[in-house]
Parts: sequence; C-alpha cells; structure tokens
Amino acid sequence: MWSVPFNYIRCIVVGICLLVAGCSGMEPGGGEEIEEQPELDETLADLITFQGQRSLLDFAFPESDDFGSIPQDPNNPLSAEKVELGALLFHETALATNPIKAEAVGTYSCATCHHAGAGFQAGIGQGIGEGGSGWGQNGEGRRAQSSYAPDDVDIQLIRTPSVLNTAYQEVMGWAGTFGVRGPNRGSDILWEEGTLFEVNRLGYDGLESQAIAALTRHRMDSLENSIVATDPTYQALWESVFPGEPVSTERVGLAIAAYERTLLANKAPFQRWLKGDRMALSAAEKRGAIVYFSKGDCETCHTGPSLNQMDFYALGMPDVPGATEDIDILGRGAYVRVEEEEYKFKVPQLYNLKDNPFYGHGGTFRSIREVVEYYNDGIPAVNLPAGRLPEQFVPLELTDDEIDDLTLFLTESLYDPDLDRYAKATLPSGNCTPANDTQAKRDLGC
Repeated sequence: MWSVPFNYIRCIVVGICLLVAGCSGMEPGGGEEIEEQPELDETLADLITFQGQRSLLDFAFPESDDFGSIPQDPNNPLSAEKVELGALLFHETALATNPIKAEAVGTYSCATCHHAGAGFQAGIGQGIGEGGSGWGQNGEGRRAQSSYAPDDVDIQLIRTPSVLNTAYQEVMGWAGTFGVRGPNRGSDILWEEGTLFEVNRLGYDGLESQAIAALTRHRMDSLENSIVATDPTYQALWESVFPGEPVSTERVGLAIAAYERTLLANKAPFQRWLKGDRMALSAAEKRGAIVYFSKGDCETCHTGPSLNQMDFYALGMPDVPGATEDIDILGRGAYVRVEEEEYKFKVPQLYNLKDNPFYGHGGTFRSIREVVEYYNDGIPAVNLPAGRLPEQFVPLELTDDEIDDLTLFLTESLYDPDLDRYAKATLPSGNCTPANDTQAKRDLGC
C-alpha cells in the first residue's frame, strides 16, 4: 500500500474546498438523517483511489473466516480449528499458571488486557494482569491490589495496544520489537539470549512472536500440565491442530496469534461504504473522510485496511507517568540502538478508538478530538532533539468545522459495533472471563 502524493492532495483540495466548506459543521452525534450525497461520494472515492489508480477495496478488510485473504505468517497457517482453539485460549483465565502469588493462579487471561468491549484494549490506560483486581463495567474498574508490592504487579508502563486488525502489522509492540520481517529484517544481531527480543529467533512474524513472548512475560507459561493438556475439549481441539505434539508455550502462542489475525473491524460503517453501501456514512462523516484523505494529510501515515503503517515517528507525545524502561521511553531507538530512532513509536491502527479513551503511546490524551487538535496545532508537548520531528508534523490549519467532521469520521465511521462476535463468554474451565479474581467475578456477575 502506498500513500497519495501530497501535491496531488493539494490539487484535489482546491477543487473541493467549496463543496466541503459549503456544508461543513458536525451534526450532533453525526445523527442527521442520511441521504444520498453523490458529490461527496465521488470526491471521497477520487481521493482514496487517486483517480482510479488504486481500488477502494485496497482499504477493505476481508471476512474473518476468509483465511486465504487474511495476511498470515507462512509458518502459522490459519484454519478454523486453530482459530477456535486460539479464541478459547485467549480468553482462558486458567492459563494464569505461573504467577508470583499462588492465589493469583487462574485469575487473568490475555483478554484481561485485550477484550472486545474495549476494542481489544484494556478499558484502562495500562493493562493489569497479575496483581489486578476488579473489572467495573468494561475493565475500567481494574486496579492494582494493595497486597502486592508495586514491582510485583504485572502492569504495562505504556498504553496497552489493541490487537484489533493486527493481521496487518508485520511487527508488534510500540517499538516494533517482535517479528522478523518488514522493518525488523536483518536485525537478528539484536535478538540476544535472555532479552525480550530473543523470541524472534524462532523466526515468526510479529503477531506470533508477541503472543509467545507475552505468555512468559505475563506469567502464563507453565502449560505442560495445564488445563490445555488435561481437559477433553482442549485436547480434542489440540489434536486437530497440533496432532501428536505436546502442549508448549510456543504452540499455545501460535494458536492465540491465529485467532488474533481474524479480529477485523469489517462491520465498521467506513468498511461498508468501501464495499458499496453509500448510505453507510452521513454527510458529516464523508466530509470528515475527505479531510482525512486531503487537507488533514492523515493517510500519509495511517493507510491500508487498518489505517496504520510499519513506520515509527517521534511526535513529542508524553510517556506514561512513571515510565522507567528505555523501551517505553525511547521506543524504536531502544530496540535498534540508534540515537536517531529514539523517541519514535509505531503508527497505530485507527479502528474502534472510542472504545478505550486513552490515546498516544503514553495514554495521556483522553479524547479523539484532543488528538486531532494536537496534530492540527503541530506543536510537540515534549521537547525532542533537533531534527527528530517528522516533516509532516506541522500546523494543518484545519477549521473548527473540519476538526469536528474529522473527529466524527474517526469516532463513528471507523467503529465496528459488534466486536463481541469475537468474544468467548464460556470456557472449558468454567472460569469467569476476561478476569477471574474475586472482585472481578462480582463485577462480572459470574
């Protein structure tokens, strides 16, 4: 996927400025009666396709069971059985097998920090595995337990990233530390034994490497005698996916990664519009999309089906308060050990942003509009070394109406309202999910 040249965008903007300005202004909640807007549709289609030089479907997701169309690791081919196994394992709190404290056994899962209700994020700025308690309505009530020493709580000191649409990411993590292809090709000298990056020696793509590493990092890696190896439901699935192979952290990670590759926001209104439903977006949302693909210059970095990119930028956004590890502060620079790459973080995907009101790698922005205004102002919140800011980070001079429309597009048009179709409400273990500690069970009513 390539980006539209900015000079071309400038030309298109000149041609549509009267169209946009003449009808700009966000209707409350984008809730106006939707009518056909052929002029807006044509303008938007021209911007996206670069006047026919690419297809609208270049930005469309496949169906989640169309495995042949979903990007995948050739060493971890998708199958219906593997995806089903991975879905159960992703939500299975009985995989919490190796916590620091015995009372935490069986109390958390991958879904604790990446659940459907929060757009496969945590519901809070920083996910908490072991040492967390409670749930609230949507994960927002999870807190560190006072009985744990702070260093023993498994809390992420960077905003918990979404696993939604991660099939379109060659490398994983804000610093791109996981995966052997794309921007990490040739970086094997960095995969030293005993480091976070050692998992890349297995040769997998980012999603697979990250899933395997996460099981160890989040204290879920004592699996040989776990429920996966003893429960009849899991054993039947396991034998269909890994016949004759023993349960291992690597294979559990591969199944989880296979499931994660199918988590696609393909019911979002913009996806429906791309596939021909011209009534899927309101006029205000279409105007916001026009700003996105023109004056806002968003597509330069946020492109392709998931509106992301395997590039890294220093934008002067604040870190998580209290962050201490180099990887959470220096980002890509801490991985590649190149000074010019310090403070750079990976371009994130943009779907279902409103499910989890924490934005930026540090989670310090609390609304989508606040982020749009930050880019529009083009002024870094944190001082960076000279020459580190990208040339694209300049004031955009969007009007208030254009900011309103762009915010609406990002908030509503890119929102898939039915991510629960990917969740598992019941597990072979009978445990609660996404979390299974005493307070979480009360909050979840299970």
